[in-house]
Amino acid sequence: MKKILKLLSCMALLSTAGCVNSIPSLSPAIWRKKILLECGVPDFDKVVALDSNQFASIEMCMAQSGFRPSFPIQGWCENNKSENLPICRPGAIMPQRSVERRLKSPYCKKHPEQYECKP
Repeated sequence: MKKILKLLSCMALLSTAGCVNSIPSLSPAIWRKKILLECGVPDFDKVVALDSNQFASIEMCMAQSGFRPSFPIQGWCENNKSENLPICRPGAIMPQRSVERRLKSPYCKKHPEQYECKP
């Protein structure tokens, strides 16, 4: 009986030893924040201060990353025809994700301890 108890306690100890200092898996919310920062969101506290072209660029970048946009991409261009958004003009360069942009964003400079601000 003592041998079985020792064996079980050793198994329990060894099975939990691998969990110490393990990196927690990233939640979908953190992945989304990382991609938003990579697509050009400067700071989550100041998203409302972005102009229509910046919003459209971020939405297009998110769509290219596989996220469903909040509005149809053509909706941005159709709804803002009067503004003649640069991103909606023929030949406009579609924004690409950039890890460098994320790491240098005002948000990551202010909160470098956040998971989304780590390389």
